[in-house]
Amino acid sequence: GSGGGGGGTATSCTYTGEYNAAGKRNGDGELEWANGDKYVGKFKDGYIDGRGTINFHDGTEYAGQWKKNRFHGEGTRRFNNGNVYTGNYVNGKRRGQGKCYFANGDMYVGDWKEDTIHGFGRYYYNNGHSFEGMFRNGKRNGRGKYQLTDGRVEIYRYANDSRVGDGVRWSTNRKKAWRMNDGKVTKKVSIEEAAAIAKRCGPVVEES
Repeated sequence: GSGGGGGGTATSCTYTGEYNAAGKRNGDGELEWANGDKYVGKFKDGYIDGRGTINFHDGTEYAGQWKKNRFHGEGTRRFNNGNVYTGNYVNGKRRGQGKCYFANGDMYVGDWKEDTIHGFGRYYYNNGHSFEGMFRNGKRNGRGKYQLTDGRVEIYRYANDSRVGDGVRWSTNRKKAWRMNDGKVTKKVSIEEAAAIAKRCGPVVEES
């Protein structure tokens, strides 16, 4: 046959499964690498393509959709730090909608880009607090809503994960309000004034 990169020749691996008429891996198969990584699932034209699961020798795994040897589509990835991501992949990277359970008990649901939290999302902290708003490269940016365990709510403007300028806090029943600065109460304010402070924190962000 003529040349052209077959790919995967650098690391020795063993394939057991179906081939197509051209002699390429196609259909259901298993691929085992010398280092202990093992893939079980679909192949197409010589590539891992379709649905399948890879168990890496470090104990981590990915189960989901593939395209040309890359995570692509819906999948679940277990990382060795204990984090578990379930959501969309594009060309091997987390992108689009996804949910991540962190080993420390935190959870994030929302937009991803280039393997990073990016866009609109909700972040639930292990202490029961939650944040809803925009993220840029993993950091909170723009207007954000922070909810405490007892139901009190705070609105701030964030820049690179830090609260900027005045924010506002409402009581659980939303009948009382306080002006906030850097997480501390500075003054009790009327509901109207509270709404004005919130407005200054930026436009309301909704899910796209």
